[in-house]
Amino acid sequence: MKRIVCLFIAIVMVFSIVSCKKKLPEFEDFEDNYVDSLPEDSGDGLTLHAFNWTFNEIRENLGSIANAGFKNILTMPVQQPKAGGSQWWAFYQPLSFSIAEESSLGTKEDLKALCEEAEQYGICILVDIVANHMATTDDEGKEEDGTPMVLPEVAKYEPILYANRNEDTDGHGVTFHHNKKASGSGSETQYYQWGNLPDLNTANPYVQGRVLSLLQECIDIGVDGFRFDAAKHIETSEDPDYSSDFWEKTVGVAKQYYKEKTGKDLYVYGEILTSPLNRTLEVYTSFMRVTDDGFTSQFKNTFSKKDALIILNATLKTSDPSKLIAWVESHDEYVTASNHYGDNRIAKYWAVIAAKGKLGGLYLARPTDDLDVGKIGSYAFENENVAISNRFHNRFVGAETYESAEDTIYVNEKVKGDDMGALVINVGEVDPEKTVEVSVPHLADGNYYDALTGKKVVVYKQKAYIDFEANGLCVMTRSKDLHPVLSISEKGGSFVGEKEITFGTSNCDKAYYWFNDDEDSKKEFTGEQKVAVHEHLKDSAAKLSISLITGKNTLLRTFEFRQLKLKDGGFNVLNLNPKYLNGDFEIYIWSWSPGKWSKDYKIEDGVLLFDPKGAEGFLIGVFEKGYVIGDPSKWDSNILKQSGDIKGDTLKAGFVDMTGF
Repeated sequence: MKRIVCLFIAIVMVFSIVSCKKKLPEFEDFEDNYVDSLPEDSGDGLTLHAFNWTFNEIRENLGSIANAGFKNILTMPVQQPKAGGSQWWAFYQPLSFSIAEESSLGTKEDLKALCEEAEQYGICILVDIVANHMATTDDEGKEEDGTPMVLPEVAKYEPILYANRNEDTDGHGVTFHHNKKASGSGSETQYYQWGNLPDLNTANPYVQGRVLSLLQECIDIGVDGFRFDAAKHIETSEDPDYSSDFWEKTVGVAKQYYKEKTGKDLYVYGEILTSPLNRTLEVYTSFMRVTDDGFTSQFKNTFSKKDALIILNATLKTSDPSKLIAWVESHDEYVTASNHYGDNRIAKYWAVIAAKGKLGGLYLARPTDDLDVGKIGSYAFENENVAISNRFHNRFVGAETYESAEDTIYVNEKVKGDDMGALVINVGEVDPEKTVEVSVPHLADGNYYDALTGKKVVVYKQKAYIDFEANGLCVMTRSKDLHPVLSISEKGGSFVGEKEITFGTSNCDKAYYWFNDDEDSKKEFTGEQKVAVHEHLKDSAAKLSISLITGKNTLLRTFEFRQLKLKDGGFNVLNLNPKYLNGDFEIYIWSWSPGKWSKDYKIEDGVLLFDPKGAEGFLIGVFEKGYVIGDPSKWDSNILKQSGDIKGDTLKAGFVDMTGF
């Protein structure tokens, strides 16, 4: 009897497993003529924050950025930075209200070239603007009234701002705030409390004019929009205390100026963390989008709790998402955090933002561990698990959006005329062997395809039958073709001796590569390919181009490599700007452990040779001609420009390429 019962239970269990594998009807694929493209307007697109990238690095990666579906790219602040912009924070202590004459990001011509080439890809360039404050002498420097001291170097670029910093000397009015005791909303707008930074008198017409001049200068060379740093700390005309017409006289005029030149709308957003004191967001949103720093923080615990309702219930700062821009992580959050999410977790949070419709999204291209300016720290932005969400966003601009959640499943359905699709996130444990039934009441029956894997997702009677991958993310549309994916061991750069690189593909029908723009030498390859770059040098440089084709989708990438020759006699500092070596400036080396300044180097044929002598690292400092450092054991804040720290693997390699410094 016991055996019979066990057999009966086994039969029931088998029947249960079989019955859950519902037999679905066969559908013919929808007719799908959609071709991936970027939105026409910058306000409809998503933004890549190219944090610490040079203008030329951005330009070299435009193809990859466009392929990943980003409409806009945000640069670092373009004003003349403190100490030449050797560290990321130096860009947020500007010396001028004009595009930098000399910056580690590049020149004004580099920025112009970037804007021109970006336009060919349909990409808009946004630049960061610091209009609330300027550079200070140091963390302790104070004027007689206790307000932060303005760095004297500001006088070189903005003589009127500097001359009138404490009093009206020539009829232009006082240009910096000196009201530490301001109350009400003024306690945020009259004195910058985050660091010892001198706060500009943004009610002053001359200050407003200088800011407007910068905006117009940027627009004239092709810039399409602006981020305003510390926007909350600049008053509006509706402020209850210390109001001014700053935004009308700057952003208001710049919008009209841009419209007259291009016929399009200028993209502007302001950094407003938390809520402005004694004010509502509406006093800012009439001029610009504002940051919604709290949106994603509401659902970052959804995976640990395995509850998709947390995503559904996350609220925005305002009822109109077109007035907001959100992120998974900002540059400030990243550089101060002790732990960071992995790429897959970031991609899931980003997918929620990208699918939100009118909400603006800002994706941080993470910096290097050492926060190096001029070095790309991560290429996660071009991964397919990010790109599929961007393309989904672009495809359904203006679509009807329907969000829902049940247990561990979050769904965002899109309906745009006859076109339909859905973003589905499984925040629970994923069993790749199990088909999950998901409610999609707004999608027509038929075949859809997962944009990441190409797997068919059948929709039948308002249910989608999904075989989730381990990442729990499914972006389903009617497009069957995948996008080709390229992997490569190095994405260009400098080398000495010989250089071999390896590249390969996935989701690819055909793949080709060639060197130095010679398409007649194009070679087809499959699988993994190794090439010796040094065998293809022309004038000590080699340009590698790779083209991948999958169905109607094509990816073209180009990488440039430069061969350098080293000199004996020490660590090689190569391609240092000759003007620093010809006697017009003083070059000092700051060594770490112990910290000290020295001029113990030699220069041979334009190469600076230095012996680190066991130091953990060093940096190069540029001072005015004839300047003598008083105490070699103390940092000297009179430095005009400094490199980033030269340490770690760079120190071990024995050379650094200072092109662009």
